[in-house]
Amino acid sequence: MSLAAVIDVGTNSAKMAVADLDNGITIIQEESEITRLGKGVDAAGMLRVDAIERTLDAIDRFVALAKMAGARRTKVIGTSALRDAGNGQTFVDGLFARTGLTIEIVSGDREAQLAYGAIRSDASLGISSDEPLAVFDIGGGSTEITLGTGEQIRAHRSMNVGAVRVTERILHGDPPLERELRAGSQLAADILSDAPTLSSRIRGVGIGGTIVNIAAVSVGGAASVHGARLTREQIDGVLGLLAAKTVAERRAVPGLEPGRADVIVGGILVVCALMDRLGLSEVGVSTRGLRYGVLAEMA
Repeated sequence: MSLAAVIDVGTNSAKMAVADLDNGITIIQEESEITRLGKGVDAAGMLRVDAIERTLDAIDRFVALAKMAGARRTKVIGTSALRDAGNGQTFVDGLFARTGLTIEIVSGDREAQLAYGAIRSDASLGISSDEPLAVFDIGGGSTEITLGTGEQIRAHRSMNVGAVRVTERILHGDPPLERELRAGSQLAADILSDAPTLSSRIRGVGIGGTIVNIAAVSVGGAASVHGARLTREQIDGVLGLLAAKTVAERRAVPGLEPGRADVIVGGILVVCALMDRLGLSEVGVSTRGLRYGVLAEMA
């Protein structure tokens, strides 16, 4: 087997996938940990020392697991928090000192393209080759949107709005006040007003922790939500459920990762604003994020 590992270092979480690339992409092992690397970056423009250490600890664990699984290559990519932080080099240096690995800090545009590749390479979603497609990835610090038909990307954009940014800027109440929810929705809508659109009817598919957790809550914590479809009514229902609860109460909601309890409402506001912008009445859900796009390239 030709095994490879990809580690995706995001604003809110770090994730790893180990795959056999001999004949397409066969996933061997997956790991995920909420490390909140980007906590406070929106306001201060710097990574916190404790956030760096938490994330490096998680990567240490991932690298050890990848080696145990037999991975011969390990690639690390970083996204919004590392793009924005003034001291991102501290993280880069720390990663190399601990593991000997370098990290590719991807641009927002490349992040959008990798997300599109992850969905287009996934036959399990049943997307026809000529179907207009919108792929979106709502992270902690940014949202990537890619529009295309088949293998052809028509437009892509990375925008600085995400679950952590909306929460840190607007949603200070616990639970958030109604005026904060309105302000958070407006902030997301304003930033996403420049998002690209297509004139034709499109199919929307979301990746990332926000949309996966919305789906899991909607179905009561089912083991797998990959390939599920969510209507706007279902998403609004999850928003109403979670926005009425305190962070502590949300942690007990079936399907919701406890580590996302404080930022999930901000993420849902971004999902709703994006659906409005793209004219989507429902969206598909994929548990396959950027690391799958990188694996597709490696394969």
